[in-house]
Amino acid sequence: MSKANTREFYENFWGQHQTPLQTQLAIHQESRRPLLRLLASSLPADRRTTFLEVGCGTALDSCLLMKQRPNARGVALDLSVRAVTLAKANATTMQFPLETLSADMTTLPFSDASFDLVFSQGVLEHFTDPAPAMAEQARVLRPGGVLVVDVPQKNNPYTWIKHRAMREGRWPWGWETEYSVSELRAWGPPLGLVPGEAVGHQHGRILDRGLVHPHRFLHRKLHRGNGSGNGAYRPGPLASVWESGWDWIDSTIGPFLAINVAVAFRKPE
Repeated sequence: MSKANTREFYENFWGQHQTPLQTQLAIHQESRRPLLRLLASSLPADRRTTFLEVGCGTALDSCLLMKQRPNARGVALDLSVRAVTLAKANATTMQFPLETLSADMTTLPFSDASFDLVFSQGVLEHFTDPAPAMAEQARVLRPGGVLVVDVPQKNNPYTWIKHRAMREGRWPWGWETEYSVSELRAWGPPLGLVPGEAVGHQHGRILDRGLVHPHRFLHRKLHRGNGSGNGAYRPGPLASVWESGWDWIDSTIGPFLAINVAVAFRKPE
């Protein structure tokens, strides 16, 4: 990892985190729909399974996954103790029995073949060499299990904006890079992992709010003042059809154009 992204950096970062839980939930359910669908489809719904989120931050992705897969045992870890404290508080508030711990993802404290699903969102782009972290995730993945990696996608204007902000010292998330979908897929075979489905998500604040999820944005705005913008919003029939169309876009051209790209790798049985 870059020298700028030390444990101290992340302790300071998460120590300043003040976004209300309900706002975080609403944003996750808007912008990460393709990722959340990919995670849920990677875990069977008809049997007890176990998943691990590495670099969990708020762990809201894990909580939303447990909502869809209530039979799953979830574990979330982060290098930052403050992030783990926040993750535990979120899971407790949402009443999910998520296990949390602080650990380094390059030396995971788990036995081989422990999890049916291992995933990360917005983590591996902070490593100058992601290979050790990838190898550890593959090690703890069970045969037949799925590893999902989500990172910034290279071919997007967001990349230029990000690097300019980094040069000017205005980027709050520390050093990071980005990858094309083909570069990301290439991580799998050296570890014995087979690349599978890829999805893209997030298109920038203006597009996401004004075009992809305008109904969700308006609902959040209209209900913010009375305390009912709680992430429990359910789109109507027309809004659901609209979102389904965008789900299709995000699963076809999204991996090549969206801000983030996620790839699922399967470990052969």
